[in-house]
Amino acid sequence: MLSAIESSASDLDSLPDNLVLEETFRKVAKLDPIDFDQCGDVLKFLTEPNPEQESAEFSDVYYGVYSTVEHIIEENDTVPGRSRLSYFKDKHILLVEKFTSIHEVPFLHLDSIFCGFLHGLHRHDSDYSVYATVSRVLTLLYASAVPDLSITMNVITKNRIHEPKVLVVGECAFAQDTDSVLRKIKYEIASHPEVLMVIMVVIEEHQPYRSPGRMSEAWQMLLQDNLSRSSFLSLQGIAAQSLDQPVVVAGHTWCHLASVRFHVWVRGDEPINIDVDNELLARGTLFPKRDMDAVDTMIEKGMVMMRDCLATVCQKVAPGSNICAIRESGVTFCPNWNHLLRNLKRAVDGTAYGRYHSWYKSSS
Repeated sequence: MLSAIESSASDLDSLPDNLVLEETFRKVAKLDPIDFDQCGDVLKFLTEPNPEQESAEFSDVYYGVYSTVEHIIEENDTVPGRSRLSYFKDKHILLVEKFTSIHEVPFLHLDSIFCGFLHGLHRHDSDYSVYATVSRVLTLLYASAVPDLSITMNVITKNRIHEPKVLVVGECAFAQDTDSVLRKIKYEIASHPEVLMVIMVVIEEHQPYRSPGRMSEAWQMLLQDNLSRSSFLSLQGIAAQSLDQPVVVAGHTWCHLASVRFHVWVRGDEPINIDVDNELLARGTLFPKRDMDAVDTMIEKGMVMMRDCLATVCQKVAPGSNICAIRESGVTFCPNWNHLLRNLKRAVDGTAYGRYHSWYKSSS
């Protein structure tokens, strides 16, 4: 890297001071001017406050742009939140999702359930180890994605570490195009056809969020001071006590959820096909009117498939092992949907304040 900078020193002498750093970065990153500008567009989207746009899709993006942006996000704490990048190499499409607390809530709840369930299925012996991990990293064949949930089975024997198998993938769509999330899921399945279960959560608002209009009541009242979260929420006339009530401050609606819906697919004899509506798909509504029985049943079915898969693998890598304990272990999916809804209510308050704060910074 140093030699690259030194070799370009003579070229930089002719540039204005404010362009020297930019030109140095472009050369070191080995990006042509078009790719460099595109890299700047992505970083601008991530760093500049714009509460009306919480996800974006960039087309004609080549791998160098994606890898550079990814590196900058990992190394630079000035990029706010935990942004997610999904890069579809064959289509040259980069999907960028900003962090929102609402987006995180459903799978944080499911994480805790799956972690406890899988811990009881881990098997460790002197000759082999079979265990599953819950994470948010997934390697794809023609893409790179960070799912909201990934459960991977890892197998280690005396002589080798086997290729991990992905058992479950989960994605949440909030403040973004559901079609983009479905496309992401299709890539994940194509790269890991062994996936046993896919869970998609779609969270929708009553209408797309819009910032306060210029000279509106909120504009005149809330631009006076940079309010803390508690101060901002205290300005509600009547504080929203449940999800069906909007967060309204200074006459402006900052967040108002309309629905929370689940889609769950499990694998049959062939890889999961999310375009087919059959007995391997369950849909359910958590909010506003709860109807989750079919979803509960399908997730439990997926958990049984995970258990049986781990037992089969144990038998394969250690033919003499006793897998009865795994096969006979009970599987019960017991979510606390009320707890998830309470966490969503707190996340709605956090999202409302986050939108206010972004609007304040961009308008001051």
